[in-house]
Amino acid sequence: DSSILTALGVFQGMRAAAEHAWGDPDLAGRLIGVEGVGKVGHRLVEHLLEAGAKVVICDVNAEAAAQVHDQHPAVEVAESRQALLAQPLDVLAPCAMGGTLDDDSVAVLTARIVCGGANNQLAHPGIEKMLADRGILYAPDYVVNAGGVVQVADELAGFSFERAQARASEIFTTTRKIFALADKEGVPPAVAADRLAELRMAEVG
Repeated sequence: DSSILTALGVFQGMRAAAEHAWGDPDLAGRLIGVEGVGKVGHRLVEHLLEAGAKVVICDVNAEAAAQVHDQHPAVEVAESRQALLAQPLDVLAPCAMGGTLDDDSVAVLTARIVCGGANNQLAHPGIEKMLADRGILYAPDYVVNAGGVVQVADELAGFSFERAQARASEIFTTTRKIFALADKEGVPPAVAADRLAELRMAEVG
């Protein structure tokens, strides 16, 4: 089930973002909003609780949210996405549909970090600059949610969960490198991620 590794990768990416934003990868005591608690979101919630974070969730499917709350009573359920965004979040983890980060949601966001498992989180390319202008650290979705891709690649070589898990944990190191490069070159993290990918391809080539 690739959601296990996707959630692990997002968790590792979030730790790297926390280290970059606050100087410490520890998420204990941080308020984290998880938007969408399908397979990936649900597993991410479990990682966050193990790490000592405070978690608030929302999901368009009220049953899915209730199920997570039943299993983990410490998890708070926000009745809507607006209610979730209105919370004094440290981190927002979009794990539902893509395109949820739009002009309106970014304008009200309190989170210092956006790091989640959804694909194509930004409603349009200008959102990344809006996030940067507001001092919000954006972990590029295709970097942190690559855990599932890691699994597919690993299966081609005969699947080993331990090896795939170790690779998903490398997402911490990769995300950290991307933020450092973004700072050094004065570019958004997604641009840094592309540059890092180009460098790697050049090395392989």
